[in-house]
Amino acid sequence: LFPTIIIVATILGCNGLSGEYGIAMAAVGMLSTLGVTLATDAYGPVADNAGGIAEMAELEESVRDTTDALDALGNTTAATGKGFAIGSAVLTALSLLSAFAEKAGLKDT
Repeated sequence: LFPTIIIVATILGCNGLSGEYGIAMAAVGMLSTLGVTLATDAYGPVADNAGGIAEMAELEESVRDTTDALDALGNTTAATGKGFAIGSAVLTALSLLSAFAEKAGLKDT
């Protein structure tokens, strides 16, 4: 519920400050972090594979404990990345629909 409230507040705030252009710029701003977001999202599977290799190689338990902690961190970064992806997708879709409505000459009802 809280993330939804934040996204709605962002949309209303950007619309109030700069109209549809402000919403589009907010979407571009979120998309500008895409490189970092994708890099952190890729961390989880790497850590998970390291844990599997440590288990198959029958390494000592401390190695597996370390890889489990890294895997948990990878899951957290993946969840954070998904939040950014959803937020930027909402803002981008809203901007595209607004641009379409304006170009098509649709009137507010």
